[in-house]
Amino acid sequence: MAPLDAPLDTYSPLELEQVVLQRYSVEQGWSSPDQRPVSMATAHHAADAECAKLHIVEGGRWLLTSVDGSVTAYDLDHPNHRGQDIIPQYTGMAAPERTTHLSVDVLRNTSTFTFNVAISQHCTADDDAPPTWAHLWRVTQHGAGIDAELRAIHVTSFSTPGNSICTDAHLRDKHYLQRVEYPLDDVDLIEIYAWGESNLHQHKKSVIKDKIGGAILRLLPNDRLMVLRYAEINIYEIPPFATVPVSDRYQGSQAAPVMSVLLPGNHLLHGGVSSILMQTSDTYSLVAGTDTGIYLATLSAAASNVRLLHAITNEPRNPSESRLSAAHLGWRRAYFRYHCYALAVSYDTQEGHELGVSESCAFRRVIAMPDARTRRTSAMDENSGRVVMIGSKSSLIMLYYSLYDTAK
Repeated sequence: MAPLDAPLDTYSPLELEQVVLQRYSVEQGWSSPDQRPVSMATAHHAADAECAKLHIVEGGRWLLTSVDGSVTAYDLDHPNHRGQDIIPQYTGMAAPERTTHLSVDVLRNTSTFTFNVAISQHCTADDDAPPTWAHLWRVTQHGAGIDAELRAIHVTSFSTPGNSICTDAHLRDKHYLQRVEYPLDDVDLIEIYAWGESNLHQHKKSVIKDKIGGAILRLLPNDRLMVLRYAEINIYEIPPFATVPVSDRYQGSQAAPVMSVLLPGNHLLHGGVSSILMQTSDTYSLVAGTDTGIYLATLSAAASNVRLLHAITNEPRNPSESRLSAAHLGWRRAYFRYHCYALAVSYDTQEGHELGVSESCAFRRVIAMPDARTRRTSAMDENSGRVVMIGSKSSLIMLYYSLYDTAK
């Protein structure tokens, strides 16, 4: 369950009741036969929204958007409020570049709602791209209810040792991961930074030489790393960290996986990976989607297995021919956006069902917005059941699939 905005003992009985009703009504909203969201809102986006990266912070209240390294926050509990600029552009770069990745890690051991944000920037239009930059900020919620606001403090910034292109990024605890392609060196690397000890002058990092081809990467507890490529999932031990000058061009070494599992299908769906659950110190589970279906995958040193949750029968084998605009997967629901409509899927990931899918599993086609026919960015929060997508160059569309949000 997503963390609350404040410690439990600061809530009144009525407020706690509202929290329970909000979470429960998500299940009702997603299983409703209605083809439309419960409600919808549109928000103005000052910058070029079509280039924005979106992230709904766990819990569903705050939407973060970033185009050029700055970050704007929208309160999805109060969608009529204007966006709040919480992070400015970083001024230490030679020239501002596009935001390519926006990563968020919610802290669990703080008295107020706090999360870290990592912003990745590089030039996407030039083969002779400048170094990739990473900026780390800590964001804290001040106040509650309609008066709540976010305030950010800059923690650190650093860049890669050479001209590069970042293809994936992930933030977890004290580590920040980037998959980086160095065109001049003709090498693809996975770089894991101890971001609290990395800055403009030195890096504390671990480097793994990666294969050619796009991949989805996730940091795991106990200094491990998950790599999802095509329809294969591998877990690696992160090599020892070293503190080196920024100019150090160490290219790492090959690493062998300690756990692996192969999913049915030919390729992963873009964005089709849930959060990762660590069941024991040596067992990991996640929900992942390929061109043939949604699967519950469990990896362990003893044995790994895969269970079908929902079959996909009309997805092309070639990912470049996909009709999907976006796929957002969680532990209880998934949201697929096609060019002209969307598919909302609810399923039960609990073990013990002989057929792999519970009787409560529900698939329904829902109507997407007419102006959402192009491959525009979108985001989903599983806890709140909220979906946000780009509406136009200057607007965001907020879709509410929880009955609790009928007043929005």
